Amino acid sequence: MITAEPVPGAADALVWQCLGQRPCNLTAPELARFFHPGRPQELRLALVERLGMHNKRGLQPCLALIDRYGPLPELLMALGMTHQPSARDALLRYLDDPGIDRLVLLRSLAGWGRQVPLPVIQEALQHPGQAMRLAGMDLLQFHARLLTAQQLLHLAEPLLEDIRPPVAIAAIRLLQRRNEPLLVGRLAQVLQEDSPEPVWEAALRALGSIGTTTSITLLLECWLARRGMPKAVELFHQLGAQFRHQHLLRQRLRHLLQEDKVTAEEVTPLLAGLGGAPEDVSGSQPERA
Repeated sequence: MITAEPVPGAADALVWQCLGQRPCNLTAPELARFFHPGRPQELRLALVERLGMHNKRGLQPCLALIDRYGPLPELLMALGMTHQPSARDALLRYLDDPGIDRLVLLRSLAGWGRQVPLPVIQEALQHPGQAMRLAGMDLLQFHARLLTAQQLLHLAEPLLEDIRPPVAIAAIRLLQRRNEPLLVGRLAQVLQEDSPEPVWEAALRALGSIGTTTSITLLLECWLARRGMPKAVELFHQLGAQFRHQHLLRQRLRHLLQEDKVTAEEVTPLLAGLGGAPEDVSGSQPERA
């Protein structure tokens, strides 16, 4: 076993060698002794990752390193990886420290989002940075079921309007877990907007996965508005996948045919997928030869 040096040096290669052994038999205290802020960043990250994976055994060595070197980002990350209540409490205390790397702190708290105050999450969601917004969204998932539809939409709205697809898609995936008409309607609005392609497709899948009468009605309205456009085909396919509400969909198509808003020719492929036929919807019988 090599002896940890008080400062980094030639032993870096030997530490890498120990970390690369399978299995790696370094204990949590040994990993902590090898850690030093002067070592290469990649090596520091590898050490603290292994330290955090020791869970309860890694907690005290990690706290000792923070006492010695301060709340370095990699040490905060290791603290979160231990998944210990004491680690959570220590991380929560840093929320009031303006000198802490905020992004790393929120990511380290990702497993305890319910304990993170909602104003802290809202601050992250309103931050202009993509990584910070996504970290806030990860934490918001723990609060989502406790919020009203209006409260949730208020928090998610800035992300839905974000031009960066990963941010908007994260908000869409959160909203699709709820089926209130307000949230379903906002997803349908994304389909009516000139959204980036990945965002539009995510909203389409989200609306299709909800499977309520409201979501099907809105899908049908979006298809009617997009007829003749390339995206109408994708909407049409999503309507055809609504197997749980075939009767409702046929009923809506019947009304549209009666109001001359669609033609039997337009809905024939959809009816075929639903196990019906145009004459079943229109109520008329086909002419006999």
